[in-house]
Amino acid sequence: AYDAVFGPASSQEEVFEETQPLVVSVLDGFNVCIFAYGQTGSGKTHTMQGSAERRGVNMRALEELFRMAEERKELGFTYEIQVSVLEIYNETIRDLVEPKDEGGVEDKKLDVKLSPDGNGTCVPGLASVSVSSMAEVESVLKAGERNRSVGKTNMNEHSSRSHMILSVVTRSFNEATGARAFGKMHLVDLAGSERLAKRKTAGGR
Repeated sequence: AYDAVFGPASSQEEVFEETQPLVVSVLDGFNVCIFAYGQTGSGKTHTMQGSAERRGVNMRALEELFRMAEERKELGFTYEIQVSVLEIYNETIRDLVEPKDEGGVEDKKLDVKLSPDGNGTCVPGLASVSVSSMAEVESVLKAGERNRSVGKTNMNEHSSRSHMILSVVTRSFNEATGARAFGKMHLVDLAGSERLAKRKTAGGR
């Protein structure tokens, strides 16, 4: 059974409406993962990232978080929102915001570890940027997109060959009650699901 099915004529707004409750729950301390899966050219990147005219889930989700955080100020809540962008390419994790190590020459060596604070998993060394406006979010995402590994394929000339993950961490504090909450949201644009032989990608994978 499916919660919802979208046809070819469905709009970006309709798709986001179905995911909106999940996005809001992050501010309440829940962990959320939303990902797009399918073959190259099926619309994964359009759904998650969209365009300036037809914004995807990523931008709409961050806009909703900022809107809700502003509304809840009247209830005594303060929020801190941080974002990071990584890709998994050829079984290697890359930081798309700050790819290089401290020397500025080699790519960082990153791996997934258990979080020392008990909040699931983390990637030590991954750049995490505090954001307070959509302009700051757009700046981070543009940097990530520039650094993403992109290859040419027979099925889609500009298809991405990597998984791209936008991670959002929210921390809240209520001055009146002393309540605190910590939530994570991962927004994932997966690589094409077709087998390599069918894709006929030029170059390494």
